[in-house]
Amino acid sequence: MALILYPDGTSKEVHPANGDYFEYEELMQIVEGMIQMIPLPDGRIMTLNAEGRPDAQAGSAGLPRNEQATALAGFPSNEGPLAALRGLGVEPPSYAVGPSDLAYIPGTVLVSTKHEVSWTE
Repeated sequence: MALILYPDGTSKEVHPANGDYFEYEELMQIVEGMIQMIPLPDGRIMTLNAEGRPDAQAGSAGLPRNEQATALAGFPSNEGPLAALRGLGVEPPSYAVGPSDLAYIPGTVLVSTKHEVSWTE
């Protein structure tokens, strides 16, 4: 069983249409665009929209920030102690988990097991 995490904080359990693994087109439909996959600290895979981040050069606002997915991926949060430190001008460490050009997880994502996306191997 996989989990869709929406930017509004809601989630939904889903199963692959074929009963075994998610097809490429199915993943594209869930994340509403081209896919990017990142490994999570717990061994699962997060599938997200590869084109969903803000792009200042292209003038694109991107997809909304997904706080659940961002926290699950281990990225710094805009809430809690880090937010308070940023307010005082203190920046978080320069290291990050996941793609180096991704500061947060945008849009709707799918969190699944490796088996559920095994066609990628």
